[in-house]
Amino acid sequence: MNWDLDVDVVCTGFGVAGLASAVAVFDLGATVFATASLGIGTTADASAIPAERLNLWDPADFADTATSAYLAALSSDVGLVRQHARSADVPISVVRDVPAEAGHTIAPFVGARLRDWAARCLASPYGFLHTRLSDFGTTTQRIADGERIEVAEIGSMSPDDCAGGSVFDWVAVQAHDRGIQLQPDCTLQRLVIEDGDAVGAVFDTPLGELAVHARYGITIATSNPRLDTIAPQRVRAGGADVKVCLVGRQASRFGRLELITSEPLASRPMSPCRPDIRQVHAGLRQTRGQTPVARCAWGDGYPSVGR
Repeated sequence: MNWDLDVDVVCTGFGVAGLASAVAVFDLGATVFATASLGIGTTADASAIPAERLNLWDPADFADTATSAYLAALSSDVGLVRQHARSADVPISVVRDVPAEAGHTIAPFVGARLRDWAARCLASPYGFLHTRLSDFGTTTQRIADGERIEVAEIGSMSPDDCAGGSVFDWVAVQAHDRGIQLQPDCTLQRLVIEDGDAVGAVFDTPLGELAVHARYGITIATSNPRLDTIAPQRVRAGGADVKVCLVGRQASRFGRLELITSEPLASRPMSPCRPDIRQVHAGLRQTRGQTPVARCAWGDGYPSVGR
């Protein structure tokens, strides 16, 4: 395979989790190629997707048969995602006020929990899949019910931040401050599969095909471009700052963007916090003609992302 670009991680898919993943990768000192392809190489017209379908995840929709088979295999034991309640709310987890663990202790493997977690991530507009197991430099924390989660913090968001815009707006500012530029004219055509592993991706661009080698895997975010017409997003943490994080489980390739707090959740919604697709498009237009790769020094020991 002749590669046009060689990076550490490719982040693609229309969703805030994809952009947040790019920020997390960048903060590890790695190189990232980030796109916001609406269709993610599918045959379906995004504008024709029913409003109740909050994400674009369906391997059967992918035009490339190898890509479809690969993604279907990763999610084959998840079951019917449609059985899981779909919510447009930004997920919020309350963590115990205990020191974070380094993540070296292996938790008992419970397959049913991982299947349920994968289904919840696939059903979430804030979910993502990474083609390799990784922790994004995470720490292990416990949520209120005692379950362990793997957390990669992007930063803290105040109630004022949320009142003034969406979670996407906030993440977009973090990406802009780091010089990360989304490529709006790159649509994922297919994954490049070698020996059962996704080693890169081919994108359709106005100038032709662009082959990008991903040394440490590919992150695919799930979302729906009509999300802002479905329901407002609300942060329910009672007045305290919340941490914007990528959250996963040990031994899982799946994850989602969540808001993390140690404060009890308020009984009443605090402030609207919705991803506004018009702001997304406006931001993407500003990046046209700019370099597609955000480059920085390669950091030692980059983790391989969640199964």
